[in-house]
Amino acid sequence: MGWSTICDFDHEDAQYLYCANGPAAVLFSALFGLTLVTHILQAVLYKRKYCWVIIMAAFWECAGLACRAYSTKDQTKPSTASAGQLLVLLSPLWVNGFVYMVFGRMVWFFLPEQKIAGIKALSMAKIFVWLDILAFIVQGTGGIMDSGFSAEVSRIGLRIYTAGIAAQQFFVTVFAVLLGTFFRRMLQGRGNFDKGTTWKPLTIAMFATISLITIRICFRLAEFAKGPTSPPSILSRKEVFFYVLECLTMWAAITTLAIWHPGRLMPGEDGDFPKKDKPSRKEKKAMKNEEKERKKQEKIDKKEAKKGGRKNRSRSRSKRRSDMMPLEQTRISSDYYYSDGGR
Repeated sequence: MGWSTICDFDHEDAQYLYCANGPAAVLFSALFGLTLVTHILQAVLYKRKYCWVIIMAAFWECAGLACRAYSTKDQTKPSTASAGQLLVLLSPLWVNGFVYMVFGRMVWFFLPEQKIAGIKALSMAKIFVWLDILAFIVQGTGGIMDSGFSAEVSRIGLRIYTAGIAAQQFFVTVFAVLLGTFFRRMLQGRGNFDKGTTWKPLTIAMFATISLITIRICFRLAEFAKGPTSPPSILSRKEVFFYVLECLTMWAAITTLAIWHPGRLMPGEDGDFPKKDKPSRKEKKAMKNEEKERKKQEKIDKKEAKKGGRKNRSRSRSKRRSDMMPLEQTRISSDYYYSDGGR
């Protein structure tokens, strides 16, 4: 039984500028599904919690292509096309984020000083991840505005999204310079070579990944360059460009990171940033009880201090009275002596 499709790209509610190929979407959804399962197994095997980022990238691609496949059944009605497009547009940012996180750990693992260009490994990873989050917010805003709203809102959304991917490419370029600096330093023999030579294939995998991301970004920039008011370019009118320059490049990038997995090439505890010692649930409960007891004791001490203060004041008053009594008695005796005539 074939894949039945209702297609009329001249229809006012047409979801695509062409008759979208459902089986192709199913194929790529399955391919991304395989990479998803692979990365989940590798994250468990190598015990790398930060791999959830690349897992999200594979999941969003898989879900986005699944939504696209469903929307091709009837392409004249709004269904899951917008959701699929948004997931596919944003998922490369997860790949970007993972690459930044891996590079920070490479600097930590392979360089004795654990920093590059004067930036510490942990700080550098945080900086690039936050820049990636910024690009994610900008692109997400533009992508949402470009999905199913009025022509004016879609026009603004497309411009915002284009600015977001341009910013993403700028961050990737800066990152590539730092990655090249790391590679040159390792070639000069300034690394921890007692940890092996896995830095070379891992660095090449990083270069390959960001190159694939750059190809994908250039495709999107060229596709949206004319804007929504101009006639669509051939990149938008031919589905083959979407699958080759969007889906295939991102599948290759995620697969590259599975073949040269950082957990395998940077083994041991040094392959990740040191973990902060977190107390167990039992220790947290004990600390909470100790804090309660401390506060309770503070209240008791305050009450005792107040009572002690009152007692001290009453004692001092009593002492003053007792000190004054001999003087009073002496005065009375003197008065009596003189009044009696000195006898």
